[in-house]
Amino acid sequence: MARSPLTTEGDEHPDAIHCNHRSRALDPASGASDRLAELRFCQETGRLGDWRRPVTETLVRAGLGEGYTTAEWAEIPWYGPLDTWLCPGTAASDILINRPDRAMVVVEQGNRSDTGVLVCEDWIHWTQRQLLLRAGFVTPEAPGDWRNADGHPVHALYGTADRRLRFAITRPPYTPDGPSVAVRALPARWRTIHDLVQHESGILPRDAAELLLEAIRRGVTILIAGGTGSGKTTLTAALLQAIAEEKRVIVIEDARELPLPPDGMAVEVLRSQSSFTDCVRLTLRQRPDVIVLGEVRGPEALAMLEAAATGHPGICTIHGPDALTALRNLERFAARGAEGNAGIVRGMMTGGAVPLIVVHIGNYGGRRCVGQIVEVLVTSGGQAGDTIPHNTLYAFSAQTGRLERKYPVQGAWGKGRL
Repeated sequence: MARSPLTTEGDEHPDAIHCNHRSRALDPASGASDRLAELRFCQETGRLGDWRRPVTETLVRAGLGEGYTTAEWAEIPWYGPLDTWLCPGTAASDILINRPDRAMVVVEQGNRSDTGVLVCEDWIHWTQRQLLLRAGFVTPEAPGDWRNADGHPVHALYGTADRRLRFAITRPPYTPDGPSVAVRALPARWRTIHDLVQHESGILPRDAAELLLEAIRRGVTILIAGGTGSGKTTLTAALLQAIAEEKRVIVIEDARELPLPPDGMAVEVLRSQSSFTDCVRLTLRQRPDVIVLGEVRGPEALAMLEAAATGHPGICTIHGPDALTALRNLERFAARGAEGNAGIVRGMMTGGAVPLIVVHIGNYGGRRCVGQIVEVLVTSGGQAGDTIPHNTLYAFSAQTGRLERKYPVQGAWGKGRL
């Protein structure tokens, strides 16, 4: 069972706020930072931490009065039951509330554990409201009015709050057993390529990192594949930061997560009220050297390939258990945008107009690291459904426990040099 990282009443916490904290109602005249300090002090001293009772009762019992108005809560970056696991120094990457009155689950360093902390339905609704308010998806005047990018009422939403909390929330009838919350805590500082190369577990060898960066410089599109929580976003952020020192990068995501390039811009699809595909095509008018897509999972894959074919390579993530499956997924997604004509897509992928590399990151040898780097080969006459012609540049070796170089680059961008 995971233990709460916060101290219990009477313990001295190293980050405790030393001031005169009496049991009193929250002061409406105080600023958001003071309110946040008061709430966290109450958590640290054990006055606030039982989430089984309704919100107002919990606050009153903690000596905090009845809390704030919705507009005032919206100014405070505090998330009630989640906050314990979001404090500096905690190792939780994911926090899951599956339904009311069930123990909250956290994921720490890849290990899922039951916290034993129960959360009632009222606090789950409050937490959902706070996430949506902080993400700008709802207004204090209508916090329960959930709508998608098209303006239609929905019962499930996802986004990013405070640029650090990626969330997905649901409510009945979407989840008939009650509301749910899933949050992933994004890093305060994104790892760089240097960090990944120097990491003790060897996430990415230096020569492989240099090859990927050189490929991007030479107009190759990089597809980063893996499962949920495999490190796709971390690797994307590292490549983005490295190449942004030389290139103008535009980042397109549902909701902002990745670091903002110094000479570039970020596009949020959910806020734009446009489709992913439309955002990619509009971006071509903004002089990008490289386009970064948060994730490819639909017809926007075709727009990405079209952009690459016109000299605008990209970096994007995609789900897949291995490099070749990820390529087939890309082909299938792009075909949706080509009115089902997979032959057109195959021609783009293997015709030479879109140099393409797939990097697979996942669990190899019992640790998270890059395990495959594959380039798509130029060929003629290939049909959709056939095996995609490819050349394995790197593959994980079970014997050495490392990513090992296999074959030299065959594409025109690096043949005879890399």
